Amino acid sequence: MPDREASNNLSSAFAVRGNDALESQYDEWAETYDADNAAMGFRLPVLATAFFARWVPTGGKVLDAGCGTGLASENLHILGYRDLVGIDLSNAMLNKARETGVFSELYRMVMGEALDFASDTFSGAIVTGVFTEGHAPHSSFDELIRVVRRGGHIVFNVRDDIYEHHGFREKMDRLESDGLWKLSEKSEAFRPFTISEPHVIARIFAYEVTS
Repeated sequence: MPDREASNNLSSAFAVRGNDALESQYDEWAETYDADNAAMGFRLPVLATAFFARWVPTGGKVLDAGCGTGLASENLHILGYRDLVGIDLSNAMLNKARETGVFSELYRMVMGEALDFASDTFSGAIVTGVFTEGHAPHSSFDELIRVVRRGGHIVFNVRDDIYEHHGFREKMDRLESDGLWKLSEKSEAFRPFTISEPHVIARIFAYEVTS
């Protein structure tokens, strides 16, 4: 049986609206975030890093956007990625990410706002669990494309309901038709949580930056 408190924390994160409320929610959740997600069978960081490794070679600077406690970057570090830069809107989550010891840089930044990086800084970007209910908007893609160099990849997941009903499909298709990125791979639909939250369905996308 999944831990009820873990599911309640996830539901609370999905329910909040606005960056201030979201930041407060994750500040409060940071201490038990990893344990709660493990109790729910959270496999998204592992799957996302597997897709990332298909498209982005080791050796470059990688952005973990919405890095949380660093679950995805810990996997990337095991796979040989060493120059990992994390951003998140929650300082408490960033503090937990710092404890992993895998990041070369960590910054408080907000997805959907301008990112304080020069254009073409990164060889790739990974975004896990951020494009979901009440979280980062699809306008975040514009800045991700700007900071990832041409030929680099952006690997991310989107919840299916958010993709279909919150403008993500249209935004992603428009960026491709405008020549800013092109789809390299899209996963089958899957459950990010294997133990709880059976209604949550997501897909992983890998896009090559072409601008």
